[in-house]
Amino acid sequence: MKRRSALSVFLGCALLLSGVVAPFSVAEAKRHHNHGRYHRYYDARQNRWVDYQTGKIIKGGVVGAGIGAGAGLLMDRPVGKTALIGAGIGAGTQAVRYSRTMQRHPIAKTAAYGALAGTGVSAATGKRLGQGALVGGAIGTGLGVLNHF
Repeated sequence: MKRRSALSVFLGCALLLSGVVAPFSVAEAKRHHNHGRYHRYYDARQNRWVDYQTGKIIKGGVVGAGIGAGAGLLMDRPVGKTALIGAGIGAGTQAVRYSRTMQRHPIAKTAAYGALAGTGVSAATGKRLGQGALVGGAIGTGLGVLNHF
């Protein structure tokens, strides 16, 4: 195995595992007083380095980078470039998913998902990213209009 291939395998595995094993705190057991009784519940949002929404976006970016690095390795493309594209698509998907503005505008949300999917497909096939984003956004807009009208 060539040195570059071994480095690519190591980088891809490290990025994928870092998305699975996130450095966030584990849920903590809390006690809640309710009508004279104490109830246990688990609160996963306390004592975190970042808030819930930002954590999801970061995790999406890290997992996307791992998937992009793996795809670049399998298709003999530059691993760093595909990892960056995958990180952008993963973080963008999570940002759209957890955005309050996009929750109020479902057609725009579907169009954004389509644009991200088009970008991913065009990156995988070696085409221009902007053209794939435009085609994916147009398809997403059409699907959003059909679903929500």
